Amino acid sequence: MFHFRLQHVLEVRERLERLRQKDYSLAMLEWQAMVNEIDRRQAALNQAAENMDSLKQTTPTTLPLQLHTNYRKRLRAEIERIREQAREQEQVVDMRRRELVESRRARRTLEILRDKQRARYELARQRRIGREIPLFEK
Repeated sequence: MFHFRLQHVLEVRERLERLRQKDYSLAMLEWQAMVNEIDRRQAALNQAAENMDSLKQTTPTTLPLQLHTNYRKRLRAEIERIREQAREQEQVVDMRRRELVESRRARRTLEILRDKQRARYELARQRRIGREIPLFEK
């Protein structure tokens, strides 16, 4: 019966890979949420620009225009802040991806070693069986 002596290490590496996959997925979700928020605020900014045009035509005073201008400035500042956070999160995502790739390589290396050892074991077993068969035939 074949027994891989590093089976425990392989199992630990598989668990580590699953944890790395989870970390990567969470980082990607967070980054995607930031991108969606940027898109949502950009749409609000575009809508505010359209509203500003109609407000200019209908409002005789400048107060609503000033409020609207301040609202658009705030939206632009928030978009820029979220973009900066998204760039930082993108670096985190890249780091998590590299960690995941490294853990997959480590697991795959052990799997290849296990497969090679199993093949050598099976070959040796076949040779033993081949040597034993002629003895029983006589």
